[in-house]
Amino acid sequence: MSDEKERAELLAALHAAGAASDEDETELRALLEADPSLEKIVKDFQDSIAALASSFDPLETPPKTFAQIQKKIARERGGFFSRLRSWFSKP
Repeated sequence: MSDEKERAELLAALHAAGAASDEDETELRALLEADPSLEKIVKDFQDSIAALASSFDPLETPPKTFAQIQKKIARERGGFFSRLRSWFSKP
């Protein structure tokens, strides 16, 4: 598998999960313009994320707990996905 295709897959996965940075989104758009066949990869990841999300029953979260979760996510924005992104971008 080519490095470009691996990079496109990583960016597609981050995009589908809602974890892509602005730079990732810009890079993904450029890759898609250069190779429109990559759209299938993006769609496949979006479909997989949607299927995964729909396989769980929704949970009722108390408003206070939900607010705490949102604050923690905001503080750690890019935490796991940033590490994942940097791991895949290493030569």
